[in-house]
Amino acid sequence: MRASGVLLHITSLPSQSGVGTLADVNRFIDFLRESKQQYWQLLPITPCDFVNSPYASPSAFAGNTLLIDADELAAEGLIDENTLLRSKTARGNDYGYAIYHKEIILREAFEAFNKRDPSKDYVEFCRANSFWLEDYSLFCALKKHFGGKSWLEWDDEEIRLRNPSAMQKYKEALEEETEYHVFCQYVFDKQWRKFRRKLCDNGIKLIGDIPIYVAYDSADVWSKPHLFKLTKDRRPSLVAGVPPDYFSEDGQLWGNPLYDWDAMKKDDYEWWIKRVGKCAELFDVLRIDHFRAFDSYYAIKYGEKTARNGRWIKGVGYEFLKRIINAYPDLTIIAEDLGDIPNSVLELRDKCGFAGMKIVQFAYDGNPNNAFLPQNYPEHCVAYLGTHDNDTTVGWWNSLNDWQRDTVRRISGVTGERISLELITQLANSRSELVIYSLQDIAEDDSSSRMNTPGTLGCWKYMSKRGDLSAEKVKWLLNLTVQSGRC
Repeated sequence: MRASGVLLHITSLPSQSGVGTLADVNRFIDFLRESKQQYWQLLPITPCDFVNSPYASPSAFAGNTLLIDADELAAEGLIDENTLLRSKTARGNDYGYAIYHKEIILREAFEAFNKRDPSKDYVEFCRANSFWLEDYSLFCALKKHFGGKSWLEWDDEEIRLRNPSAMQKYKEALEEETEYHVFCQYVFDKQWRKFRRKLCDNGIKLIGDIPIYVAYDSADVWSKPHLFKLTKDRRPSLVAGVPPDYFSEDGQLWGNPLYDWDAMKKDDYEWWIKRVGKCAELFDVLRIDHFRAFDSYYAIKYGEKTARNGRWIKGVGYEFLKRIINAYPDLTIIAEDLGDIPNSVLELRDKCGFAGMKIVQFAYDGNPNNAFLPQNYPEHCVAYLGTHDNDTTVGWWNSLNDWQRDTVRRISGVTGERISLELITQLANSRSELVIYSLQDIAEDDSSSRMNTPGTLGCWKYMSKRGDLSAEKVKWLLNLTVQSGRC
């Protein structure tokens, strides 16, 4: 069925809380419903790292507590009204402000919650999530205890290596702090379920995003080191990245520890099965970032300064992906298959029945047969003008030289006067079953609204404007959706 949707992370919703939260979703849901969009696509909703990237999280399972709706906590009598008001004076995107005030809010709510008897749903949440929740909450408590250091730098080697006696010692010593982090995850889960019901009531499906790798400084690597390529002292032996290409002469050195797929196979890939299962609870559709690593992945020796000297290693392949498909048959999966992709990756994607991705910004090399041109799309794909890693379409257009702009005009028949709206229209009229527009492109924003520039700092700060959801924009998008048969 032909459909369309909008890519906008929750932190980018207009808000006075420093970042967008679940308290700010209603107006955007109205915008989607009124313009007959059937999908809302997000970035990963796990906790961010120290540069606010959602793609390098300290947990593959936990929810980002910055997204918690403080209004809801106030309505439940868990925080004071003055505490709530003080947390709503930010002007635009300000992660420091959001982190500071959300900590105050959640600590106050936890204190009030502890004075009540544990609810049935709290007990059930703890039971259902015990696979990851106990280790994650203790990991967070230990991080605070050791001054925020990476777990490999904790001052007690016994707890770094998870010696049983040390584990028991710190569980007892840090019990209250551990319970605080359990409470935060319970609140996130409770509010997320309410959010999902609201989307369902409005006929909107949610597309989530899962990074293929996890951060080294994460509860996952600390608690399950045997599942990763680590040395005896638990440092990475091989790390992830991609080799040099047109965009980077040194390649990209991501630094994530690589999976030990042989070890994972011994317990029938339990960690991955549960990870995808968590996503299946949170989303209707799941986008797997860097899907090609299941076919073959790039391994770089730990300690290398660039990604120049890595090597390709055969991935886990269809055997593993078949387990995922069988475990969650109702979960629709999108395979991020962008970049320098060998045919074996496309064959694996097709064997699994996953939809691939098409990006309009990659289309204009002068070849009329370019697979990224909207007129060349197959039905079974998900098409975008650009991803969160690309410039906005206006910014991209402004970066082109005269020859490149003439090529776009000649091949696509656009004028360039309102380039993002012209290309959105072409995207909508393509054969692709599902097309996703970024809100920046609907708003015709320039490069100042770009979400991320890979390999640089100071990203993830985009916050949309209230005017981006105007009645005029709703009317334009509604007309396009109807005319292109995507209602």
